[in-house]
Amino acid sequence: MAEMTSVDLIPIESQTRTIQTCFQQCLYEVPNFQRPYSWNAEQLEDFWDDVVLARGDFFFGSTVTWVSNKRDLFNDTYSIIDGQQRLTTSAIFLSVVRDAFNEVAVTANTDDAETAKVAESQAVATQRYLIVSDDDGNAYPVLTRPERMFYEQIQNPNAIPSGAMWNGSAERIGEARRFFEFRVLQSVEGLTAGEQIEELKTIRANVLKARVIQVELASEEDGFLIFETLNTRGADLRLADLVKNLLVRGVATNVPDRQAISDRWDRVVDRVQEGRVASDVVDRFIWQSWNSRRDALKEPELFKAVRALTAPSPANHLGYLEELEVDSLTYQFLEDEDVRVQAKVLGERNAMAIAQFVDSVRALAIFNVSVANSTVMAIARKYNGTTIFKEAQLIEVMRLVENFHFQFTSLTNSGSTGGTRGRYNRFAVRLEKATTKAEVAAAISDFKVRLRNSLPSRAAAEQAFRELFYAPTLHLTQAQKIRGRKIFVSYVLMSFAKWKKLLPPGQSLTSWSIEHIKPQSLAPDDSRNAVYSIGNLTLLTQALNSSLGDAELPVKAAALRSGSAYFDAELESWASSGLLVPTDKQVAARSRTLAVEALEHVWKL
Repeated sequence: MAEMTSVDLIPIESQTRTIQTCFQQCLYEVPNFQRPYSWNAEQLEDFWDDVVLARGDFFFGSTVTWVSNKRDLFNDTYSIIDGQQRLTTSAIFLSVVRDAFNEVAVTANTDDAETAKVAESQAVATQRYLIVSDDDGNAYPVLTRPERMFYEQIQNPNAIPSGAMWNGSAERIGEARRFFEFRVLQSVEGLTAGEQIEELKTIRANVLKARVIQVELASEEDGFLIFETLNTRGADLRLADLVKNLLVRGVATNVPDRQAISDRWDRVVDRVQEGRVASDVVDRFIWQSWNSRRDALKEPELFKAVRALTAPSPANHLGYLEELEVDSLTYQFLEDEDVRVQAKVLGERNAMAIAQFVDSVRALAIFNVSVANSTVMAIARKYNGTTIFKEAQLIEVMRLVENFHFQFTSLTNSGSTGGTRGRYNRFAVRLEKATTKAEVAAAISDFKVRLRNSLPSRAAAEQAFRELFYAPTLHLTQAQKIRGRKIFVSYVLMSFAKWKKLLPPGQSLTSWSIEHIKPQSLAPDDSRNAVYSIGNLTLLTQALNSSLGDAELPVKAAALRSGSAYFDAELESWASSGLLVPTDKQVAARSRTLAVEALEHVWKL
């Protein structure tokens, strides 16, 4: 006999509704423990094909709700436990249809007032699925979401704009609306005004006819439990959804406190998601944050561990939320190729205000390395929160990680493994547990040895360095584009100048330009030509680069010196000999010189 769970004992009612009856007979709200709006282009495409273009009634799945506000003479409000993505998408689509009817009314008005009047009435009818009024004229949004823009741009475009910033969820709502605007415009293109009205009525009807099973629970507590349990029953819930539900439920028992926890969670999510497009960004952050403090777990095992960690008390739930808040302050800047140094504040320890640390964060982003995130968060946290981890050690550890991945990832493309991730986790946990300066120093010393022992062979790294090139005008394969990216080659060239202290740390790479000493105009369309080789490249400001053009070497040399370019022994000999254009043999010799300097000095481990 199957084991009976607490979920099996929850009183549940269900009924089949169409989207039309849902929006006519119910009001809905998205509770504060719910996930953000997250449908992507593929899911919107499925909605268009399966629902909008449906030839019959389409079964749209189930919604799980509980009555949060019961009214005698008007629609009850149902808090959505599961199904908010489907209901939100339906509302977004109906808003586009409403606006399309209004557009027909405007364009037809001068030529056909009767058709314009029909279009206008259809727009009003569609709007009633988005905002509805009771017998006293009080207006209610049919679906209440936390994003201000949902009310202002989806439900009531005549509302006075609040000017509220769009978070990640609002951005995806905006993307969904633009998707449907394009598709609806395509569907009516070339039709007469009357035909457009009929087409809009047809696709509206298809969405309104879509059927859902609305599951209705007795209480909010049942909703919390169902939400969490849905994940074990195959529902599409992410780790982030479950953790948010756990924290809101575990910390607070009243609505204001739950809203406060929800708002704090949303700020963490906004930091983590900013500039990132992957759908699993928050899940990865939670996983990497955990692995920066505790023994590593596989992602599928993590929610069980988080629940065990927070189980004893609300204080534990709050403590875990505070961990995520702290780590998000660093994580938000990881994987940003143009991350900037923050201003120092007197009396405040902030790793992001240390230029050398920020330079290494930027380098890892350029290398597309995220496997080290647990270590990066750990050292930033240790520096920010204690005095036993010195600024010099912060810089040292980040340089070790940067130098390792320059050779291991960017040059030889060795690829990250479970062993690499485990090494970073073990160091992060050891640093987290360290309580004395001696323990910190010992952890760093061992970490350095382990990284050194994992380096690729010197011969392979040197060969890969000599093959670096920059050919912006040529057609390249995808693999060549990765190795020959401007920002990567600029980073390489700037690193030599910073090693010789010709440039200070904290430089933004976007204001610098790559100069081909032997002009590109002398090269064939072949990326292997010496003109494009690392041995023929140097770095200077964009303004200086544009003024030099195809000037000969004596002219360029003087400009390069004034622009703080690094002169290695080979380039120095070219400049002092009066050479006009270096030969291919000389370029190859400089490539070898730079490779040796790179591995023995600039990226030495």
